[in-house]
Amino acid sequence: MTTFIASVAIFSLVIIIHELGHFWAAKSVGIKVHEFSIGMGPEIKSIQKGETKYSIKLFPIGGYVKMEGEDDDSFSEDSFNSKSVLSRLKVIFMGPLMNFLLALIIFVLVIGIYGISGATIEEIDESLNEYDAGLRPGDEIVSINDEKVKYWEEIQEEITESGDDYNITVERNGELRNFNINHNYRYMIGISPEIIDNEYTNTIGFIDETMPAYQQGLRSGDKIISIDGTKTEEWSNTRELINGSKGEEITIEVARDEEILEIKILPEKQKVLGFYTEIQKSLSDIVLGSLYKTGYYINLMFDFIIMLISGKVGSEAIAGPVGIVNMIGQAASLGLYPLLNLAAFISINLGFVNLLPIPALDGSRILFLIIEKIRGKRIPPEKEGYIHFVGFVLLMALMFFVLYNDITRILR
Repeated sequence: MTTFIASVAIFSLVIIIHELGHFWAAKSVGIKVHEFSIGMGPEIKSIQKGETKYSIKLFPIGGYVKMEGEDDDSFSEDSFNSKSVLSRLKVIFMGPLMNFLLALIIFVLVIGIYGISGATIEEIDESLNEYDAGLRPGDEIVSINDEKVKYWEEIQEEITESGDDYNITVERNGELRNFNINHNYRYMIGISPEIIDNEYTNTIGFIDETMPAYQQGLRSGDKIISIDGTKTEEWSNTRELINGSKGEEITIEVARDEEILEIKILPEKQKVLGFYTEIQKSLSDIVLGSLYKTGYYINLMFDFIIMLISGKVGSEAIAGPVGIVNMIGQAASLGLYPLLNLAAFISINLGFVNLLPIPALDGSRILFLIIEKIRGKRIPPEKEGYIHFVGFVLLMALMFFVLYNDITRILR
């Protein structure tokens, strides 16, 4: 039930905000709006207010704003077609823009409540290379490999993308100090513990779907009993037993729904940072941190598209509504913080995808308007409509393919 409520709330929020962007922009330039709809499929409820019908449909996986002249040949004074290119661009672009603004507002809320990990080292694992090299709590990280950093995501990205070692510059007692540090490595399977009353438990909370644990059948909610026959009741023991495998296959015994399961997993070798940074909550961190996080996730979307085109990731990395609901359920089980972060990411995802120049999406409509502005005349509506129709059919086919992937991945 929690997953259902959270999923409906998040899907509805990001869709409403997106369509409100189109709606407000259309009204502001004098376009008549016939219908403002949230959801797809059969109509559940509708009311008529002025010239606009406001409706709620059964499936909360989409929505639309039906404007005069948007998909027909109407050129009346209050139609979409009669407005200037810039006015139409404003109407189309405002939907994705509102999704980015929603994410920004969510990040302001998240950082205002929980803070953001900054660049001042709070804790160091004394058994790892960072401590041996000379880093100490209280050091403020200035740059990694000569790249300026301010927040944890930047620090982590710069370090993990470096080669066998990395160079770090910190400020300590008003002086700059420089250290060259060899990477630490640990063997991991892609699980994080459930946290209860600020204590790590031996129950799996979050599980990375790209890592061996998920691929071999472990799931959120599984309680780890033993690893290779060694009983483990604390998360620290579990982590050390996994790391102690040195990459050899391990057998994890878990309790799930009154069943005891044994699952064989081959851990992966990954880079590990030997320190954590302090949480910051200043006004500047709320403003700059929320802007940074919004930009960071938009950049992640660009990186993902590049990796998808280049073949570095496959179609299994794409999630549709069912896959997103599954992720929302996992995030909801971990608490409000991961749920809000996921909501912001989904909003950015919706805005970004809609800006791609794919027929039937906002991005293709923007592309047609830019072409119209350059050539000085509009592409014939019937040709543009045909292209959007073909794009819509292909998108539906892609949606069914992604839906199939989502369901088989969850069942697996």
